[in-house]
Amino acid sequence: METIGRYTVTRHLIDTVFSRLYLASDQALGRPVVIKVFAVDAAKPEPPFSRAEWLRRFVAEGRIMASLDHINILRVHEIGRMPDGAPYLVLPFMRANLPRLTGFDTDEPGMAEDERPQRLAVSVALPILFQVLSALAYLHGRGIVHRDIKPANILLTARQEGVVKLCDFGMARQGAATDAASNAWFGTLDYISPEQRGGTGAVDGQTDIYSTAAMAYRLLSGQLPGDEARPPLTELVPSLPGALADWVADGMARDPAARPTAPQSLARIAPLLGR
Repeated sequence: METIGRYTVTRHLIDTVFSRLYLASDQALGRPVVIKVFAVDAAKPEPPFSRAEWLRRFVAEGRIMASLDHINILRVHEIGRMPDGAPYLVLPFMRANLPRLTGFDTDEPGMAEDERPQRLAVSVALPILFQVLSALAYLHGRGIVHRDIKPANILLTARQEGVVKLCDFGMARQGAATDAASNAWFGTLDYISPEQRGGTGAVDGQTDIYSTAAMAYRLLSGQLPGDEARPPLTELVPSLPGALADWVADGMARDPAARPTAPQSLARIAPLLGR
């Protein structure tokens, strides 16, 4: 059985655009972990960046995550190197992610029932959104923009009432970056802000707010928000609290300056949770 450092690999999990993920066992501490190994050709993507740029992003992801201490952000246990020099991150194993609750974003023929797009009850979605916004308020206060908020990057410690753990900082940016490579973005289009989609590169924390509001639209309606001709949430879910629908609409404002910040968003959502 393969080992990576002191960890015994159990099985291969998934490939991303620049990494390969394994489930492994920490024999010393008796706990499951996930090992994320740098592998730029893992998912065979069309390469938008050079290998050196992918490597820089991978190492930056590990350093950013290792510097963070927030209950709703996934921690890094260890950063190491494979025998061939490829870096790897050792991460906690989480029991679920948001797609386990919501299904996939699109309905395809032959899908199992629990894979089809589903909407969450407000009582389930609200605590998740609050925790994501709490993580973002922490990040933005430290000059970090995640830039890839979407359901797949929201892990949960348990399928029912699990604690949110924001993960995947491969597209994150810390501080001001002026070079094109740092500002470039590559990922899922369904949740990105207009300024990201336009390729300007000049984004701040408000781009994460747009993505979180777009994700909220998906969680609450069971539908992707699509373009600006999207139906109002209250039309799709008449029982939705008006204050929540208003926040989602404001969060997806085309003008970043018109969107509430993460702390302002928390202040608007907290009363809906009785806080």
